[in-house]
Amino acid sequence: MGSRSPVVQSATAQAQASVFDEAVIRLAIQASVAQFYYAIRSLDAQEQILNGTVASYKEQVRLVNVQLKNGLVGPLDLYQAQALLEATQAQARDVQRARADQEHALAILCGQPAALFNVSPNPLTQASAPMVPAGLPGQLLARRPDVAEAEQNIIAANAQIGVATADFYPTFTLTGSAGFESADLQHLLDWKSRMATIGPSVSIPIFEGGRLKANLEATKALYSQVVAAYVSQVLSAYGDVEDALTDLHGLTDEAERLQQAVNASQEYLRVATAQYRNGLVNYLVVIDAERTLLSNQLSLARRSTSNRGEHSPDQSTRRRLGK
Repeated sequence: MGSRSPVVQSATAQAQASVFDEAVIRLAIQASVAQFYYAIRSLDAQEQILNGTVASYKEQVRLVNVQLKNGLVGPLDLYQAQALLEATQAQARDVQRARADQEHALAILCGQPAALFNVSPNPLTQASAPMVPAGLPGQLLARRPDVAEAEQNIIAANAQIGVATADFYPTFTLTGSAGFESADLQHLLDWKSRMATIGPSVSIPIFEGGRLKANLEATKALYSQVVAAYVSQVLSAYGDVEDALTDLHGLTDEAERLQQAVNASQEYLRVATAQYRNGLVNYLVVIDAERTLLSNQLSLARRSTSNRGEHSPDQSTRRRLGK
């Protein structure tokens, strides 16, 4: 690369930076697709939970209605069971609406008509989060296209300093003009210009020192700005990694605790139902146990999305995408 002129170096680096800029946008779109996809899968899991709960509540309404007819319970228990069923059905309908909105947004991002785009239901499973090996080298950050783009911008700006410096030197025009009056190609084929002269034409920037010096200083200032942008981009990349690791550890611990809460809620419901059937507690205890279980199950399904989804694009990437 040292044998190439500063102009070629700068142009090559700028072209490579454009390639990495495209990769940044592509990566941001891929991250958005992943976010929408896992949001849909999370809503599938929530809908599955709610549909199972609705079926269970319908059976409870039927049983309480039978108990009411046999004089075993009062009408208050039936009203409470019916209210819980209707509220859960409304919640399930809201999840269906949210899923449709996410599916339409994913269709637009993929360049497909929303009415013709379909993602088959596939609820998330409670798989463990991926483990990140310890001691990953910091050089891996250089693979990020935004960091690589900033690095190429530095190379291009540094080469531009060489271009601005070269402007101070005389310009020689060599045309192989022996036997012609003019050393320029413009009059090379003019027969009247024939004469026995030899030598190059020389252009010396005597009266442009101020302009050239200002241009050189501006180029150096631009280089300093590009270096600062590179440092900022690297720090941002490190921040993204730290955020991702913190979120991964925190959300994994949160999901484990929510799973324990679901297990405890299931036991709570089992005991409350048994006590209610034996006349030891009223139906409000059963309703509270059912609501607690449903809430924890839905929270666990939502955390599964956070464990798998990608980080949203950073500020500069969102500006590129117009978001």
